Amino acid sequence: MGVVGCSGSSLQGTVNGTVTLDGLPLKEGDVRFVPANGKSQTASAKIIDGKFTAEVPTGEMRVEISAPKVIGKRKMYDTADSPVVDKVKEFLPPRYNAKSELRLTVKSGVQDGTFLLQSK
Repeated sequence: MGVVGCSGSSLQGTVNGTVTLDGLPLKEGDVRFVPANGKSQTASAKIIDGKFTAEVPTGEMRVEISAPKVIGKRKMYDTADSPVVDKVKEFLPPRYNAKSELRLTVKSGVQDGTFLLQSK
């Protein structure tokens, strides 16, 4: 699992998390921790089979969870020889990412972070 953040210190905590969607583990996605006060760094991690581990600065965090899905292909340009790229759509409702309502207070040490998401 990929983890982004600073090296461990007392100003950080390790969040071992679980993410489910409608009671099932989220197959893959990303979780991002954004400081509520805007004064520390953000941290992120990959979600694989509903699990993630992230090194996160301590404090109140807004949690954004994203699960983009490929829904087709599209041309990059409106030309005959244009390269084709994936057309992607966010699988989760905005209340979990762009307009996230999720919060977590991160403490130093190791803690659990469980997020039970609903598609409706």
